[in-house]
Amino acid sequence: FEETMADYGNTIFQSSSRNQYRVIRVKRILKRTVWALQQQIRQGEFEPGEFEVSFSMEDSLSAINIDLSEHEKMRLRGRIDRIDTYETDDKVYVKIIDYKSGNTSFSLLNFYYGLQLQLVVYMNVALELTKKMYKGKDTEPAGIFYYHITDPMVDSDGGESEEEIRRSILEQLKVGGLVNEDPKIYGAMDTDFTGTSSVIPVALKADGSLKAASKTASAYEFGLMSDYVRKKIEHVGKEIFAGNVSVKPYLLGDRSGCDYCPYHTICGFDVRMPGFSYQQFEKFDSSEEILAHIREEVED
Repeated sequence: FEETMADYGNTIFQSSSRNQYRVIRVKRILKRTVWALQQQIRQGEFEPGEFEVSFSMEDSLSAINIDLSEHEKMRLRGRIDRIDTYETDDKVYVKIIDYKSGNTSFSLLNFYYGLQLQLVVYMNVALELTKKMYKGKDTEPAGIFYYHITDPMVDSDGGESEEEIRRSILEQLKVGGLVNEDPKIYGAMDTDFTGTSSVIPVALKADGSLKAASKTASAYEFGLMSDYVRKKIEHVGKEIFAGNVSVKPYLLGDRSGCDYCPYHTICGFDVRMPGFSYQQFEKFDSSEEILAHIREEVED
C-alpha cells in the first residue's frame, strides 16, 4: 500500500484530514482481511492452490467455449481470485473465493434469472482446470463463496475477552455463498466447530444435522447449477447474435436493472411513456422451488 501511495507522489493522500483518515482505514482493512483469510485457512484442511487465475486464453476448456450454432461460437473471459483444493485418495474437492469490496451475497433466485452467474461459471472452469492438474482423480464442488472486504464493528458490553471479540469479528467476516452439504466436505473447511461455524455459512443442530439457516447444496444440485449456467449463457449469446437490444430492464421485488445504470439518458427508459415496461421477475417461496424450475429447464 505504501508503494502504491508513492506512485501518486503521496500528495492526494495527505491533501486533507479526510484523506489521511482514509489511508489509516485502508491499512486497517488490509490487515484485518489478511488476518481473517489466514484464520479461515487455518481452521480447515483446504489449501489455497491458485490465485488470480485467468481463463481467457484457455481455449480447450468446455466451460468457456459455447457453441451457439454450427458457425457461431462464444468464448468467455475472466479471472478467478482464488481456488482452494482438498485432496483425498480418489477425489479433489474444489472451492472458489471471489473478493468483493461491496456487500455482495449469492442469491439462488438471482442466479436463476441470469443476474448472478459468475460464481457458478468460475466453479465450472475451476473443476476443469483441477481435473487437468490431478489426472485420474474425480473433482467435486466444495463451495462457491464471496469474501466481503470490510472492517466490521461488533457489539460489546465491555466484558468480553480479546479472544471473544476476535471471534465475533471473524464470524462477521465469514465467506458467503453455498457449501457442499456433505459433512466430510464442510467439516474439512472448518475442522473444529460445533454449533455455528465462524468461517463458513453452516450451523448445526444439537443432533449434528444442518440447521435450516445453513447455505448448502448437494453435489446433485451443484451439478444442476453447472448445467443450467451453460444453458443460460448459450441463450444470452444467441440473443446477442440475434441483435436483441430491446430496452427491457428487469424488476425483482424492489430492485431493478436501472438501479445503478449510468445510461438512463441514452436508453430513455421511462415507465410513464407508452411502450416501456419492466420485465417482471417472479419471486419464489423457497430454494427448493427455484431448484425445481432449474431442474425442469435443464431437462428440457
